Amino acid sequence: MPPKKKGKGKKGKKKGKKKNDAELTIDDKYKKTLHEIEALKDHLASRKEIARRAQSHSDEWKRKMEVAHDQLTNHKDDQRAVTTDMTRQYKHMQTEMNSEIHRLTAALDKTKLKLEQTERQLDETTREKERVTTEKDQLINELQDKIKNMEFSYESMMQEALDNMVIKLDTAQKRWQEQATNIHFENKQKLMEFGLNPLDI
Repeated sequence: MPPKKKGKGKKGKKKGKKKNDAELTIDDKYKKTLHEIEALKDHLASRKEIARRAQSHSDEWKRKMEVAHDQLTNHKDDQRAVTTDMTRQYKHMQTEMNSEIHRLTAALDKTKLKLEQTERQLDETTREKERVTTEKDQLINELQDKIKNMEFSYESMMQEALDNMVIKLDTAQKRWQEQATNIHFENKQKLMEFGLNPLDI
């Protein structure tokens, strides 16, 4: 029986400590899930290739048996012994091959199940990413609206304060002018009481 070929080796792991699942962000989970799906697809393809090669070996042995049987028809003395040996080898090989095919089939089913689970996880991660993105955009829009409202309120308050200040200044100016007029009039009256002409001073 020919030696079995080894399947493809697993891809080398990245150096450094792995992040805990609790520490992974949505983007990290999304990327990790994509990598797992690609690895599972490669593993699935490798299993299918091994099964195909196993079936090819089985067919090759059958062909050799047929060729040997045809060749031994001209050698009746040795035919029974050789046929018996070939039959024994074939049955032994077929038993091992059936066992290997059964093992590969089980592994293939397990890999398919894992692929389905990973794809579901990818869908969930994608939906979660979209939900978080939507909530983030909504929050940003709400904050921008609040900032605009605050800016408008601040401008209104400043304008109102400036208007009030102008009104107070106008009022104070009028009051000062009235006080200055009154003081001027009182001084004029006092000068006239002393017999002085305000225009001469």
